[in-house]
Amino acid sequence: MNNANNTINQTSIIIAVSAGIALFWIIFLWGFFDREFLALGINTSIFLIAFLYATVKLGLRQRKFFAKENLAWIIPLLLIGTSFAIYDNIFIKGTNFLAIPIFTLIFLSFAVHKNHNTVRWGTKFIIYVIERAAQILGMIPKSVHSVIAILTPKENAKSNIVKRAVIGTILFIIIGVTIIIPLLGSADPAFSSLASSFYSWIGAFIDEQTFGKIIVFIILFIWIMSLISSFQKQVTEQGDEDNKTDSLIAGIVLAGILVLYIVFLYLQIERIWISDLPIDFKETESLVKSGFWQLFILTILNIGFFFGCYKKTNKKVQNILLGFTAASLLLLASAAWRMGLYVFFYGFSYQKFYASYTVIFCAILLLWLLWRMFKHERANLLKTTCFLLLWMYALIAVMPVEQFIFRANNALHTKEDSRINMYEMTMLSSDVLCLAEKSQIENPELFDGWDSWVEKKRNDIDEKKWYEMNVSNIFYISK
Repeated sequence: MNNANNTINQTSIIIAVSAGIALFWIIFLWGFFDREFLALGINTSIFLIAFLYATVKLGLRQRKFFAKENLAWIIPLLLIGTSFAIYDNIFIKGTNFLAIPIFTLIFLSFAVHKNHNTVRWGTKFIIYVIERAAQILGMIPKSVHSVIAILTPKENAKSNIVKRAVIGTILFIIIGVTIIIPLLGSADPAFSSLASSFYSWIGAFIDEQTFGKIIVFIILFIWIMSLISSFQKQVTEQGDEDNKTDSLIAGIVLAGILVLYIVFLYLQIERIWISDLPIDFKETESLVKSGFWQLFILTILNIGFFFGCYKKTNKKVQNILLGFTAASLLLLASAAWRMGLYVFFYGFSYQKFYASYTVIFCAILLLWLLWRMFKHERANLLKTTCFLLLWMYALIAVMPVEQFIFRANNALHTKEDSRINMYEMTMLSSDVLCLAEKSQIENPELFDGWDSWVEKKRNDIDEKKWYEMNVSNIFYISK
């Protein structure tokens, strides 16, 4: 009886917390998509941190949020969530929409793994994470049933049928109204007319925005509840994989690629470490931009080859892998050198800054892989890579990237051979508004034409509600 009561109490708490987080979204984040990222400030950080705390506290078997074993992945996720409350950086806010769900799913799945301290990350772990994601969808009917069970009297055979019918009806309405009807309407004009009539009929009873808020609240509420509940359930966990790679095949592939790299480095020895760039910008793009991405993609492939052969082949192939990794570092160094020249002559942009940061990530990873070649014990490669990626992404999310870009370009443009166009920095957000206004006063000719940008960024800040602000906005207002 006590276990049943505890289960009911636990379910009630999950329902209340999920409803509260969903309601917070409706009140403080509704309609942000109409203003893109300008409305994502402290409200978004509160939502993400509350969501993470609730998931860890209610979903994980480890109840302590700041448990020592969880800090290595919780702290970076907190930093990423906090970044919305610090800067207006458009680039990082955009990438967060993809990064946050992926990182959260991977590391929450890792945290609830029965053998999370010893499990080897590989193909089977990836499958395990995917199964965790699928389980969230599988929990949706049960979540709806739990809500109805809490709100209705004790079950009997008749009421059970009614509840199941209600669950089916609710799911049908949500899926039909939000997915099926809009898609069918876009595929056929006749059905589109019918769908419009249906929505108009609904509009006679309730206005469109309120109806939308109710639907989104229900979707968010059920989804959050399903996610939290799913991490309380066990997923069949496969044993550690220890697949061997055919040494002959791997040796031929690695040796062949290594020879190609050596020939490439020999033939390009004078061109690969260029010290100047052509005057023509198209030639520069061909030499630097294209060359950078080609070498960078090769680096990613090289890391993949390393993962496939590390400690899975005989000693001779492992020796080839050592030379292969060293050659990969030389290729990456060439890519980094080209990007450095590009930045020196043409300045930073979002793309060049984050591309440079990605090169640093790959360099750290390759150096670590090279170091692991001299160790006897087998490293958990994918796990270390994921943690390195999480931490480096989290750190860059809370760094004043746009201010760094502005200051760096402002300093680099003074070089005699600089080709930096300062007006290109109008792609930046209001994070550099203070710096831009100050620079306009100090050097009005250099920042000629920036008036419309400055005025727009001021208006963007003025239009924000108090809960959409961030530290950068508050600093500008209070200056």
